Amino acid sequence: MLLASCGPATIPITPRLVNVYVTSAAYPRVSDLYTCAPPSIVIGLSDPDSAELTLRLGEPLPLAMPAYQVGTEDILIVDHPQVGIGPLSVAQVRQLFSGLITNWKDVGGNDLPVKVWTYSAGEDVQQIFDRFVMAGEPVTSQAWLAVSSQAMSDAVGNSPGSIGYLSRRWKAGNTREALKVATVPVLIVARSAPQGPLKDLVACLQSGG
Repeated sequence: MLLASCGPATIPITPRLVNVYVTSAAYPRVSDLYTCAPPSIVIGLSDPDSAELTLRLGEPLPLAMPAYQVGTEDILIVDHPQVGIGPLSVAQVRQLFSGLITNWKDVGGNDLPVKVWTYSAGEDVQQIFDRFVMAGEPVTSQAWLAVSSQAMSDAVGNSPGSIGYLSRRWKAGNTREALKVATVPVLIVARSAPQGPLKDLVACLQSGG
């Protein structure tokens, strides 16, 4: 005689999609999201408006939603090696970006025109740069616009005379560190306090995965 078990059938759990917006400056950390995601959720990258969570550098102003620090990141001023100078001061960087200095020879470098690269106002790294470097002064209207951190890294590294700014994880290739502007928190910003699997995700990110 064969006896069959009649226990309750196991009902498979369908993972819930969690939309996350990751800024370009924070993108090198996107793999941490997938590593830390519990089995009950699936991470989907989305635009800011439809995201439940945002992974970004520095605090948005004003900070109106729950935010949780999951690391730190250095923000660097970077330039092309052919500018021919050593480290820069904050005052020199401000003069370069405001357009008061237009040739590298005026700060002891080579005879090259200064080519300033910046981001759009909504980018987290732009907000950090404005806060710690420009201190209310505008960037020159002659600045070139980088659409992402990758674009900034490529532009500065490929164009002699260029200067821009990146998070340390984006510094690569033919760029030179001229100044460390600040060390800022890496944040997960949520629309509401995370519960259940989202809480576990944040805790994992805070523990380093």
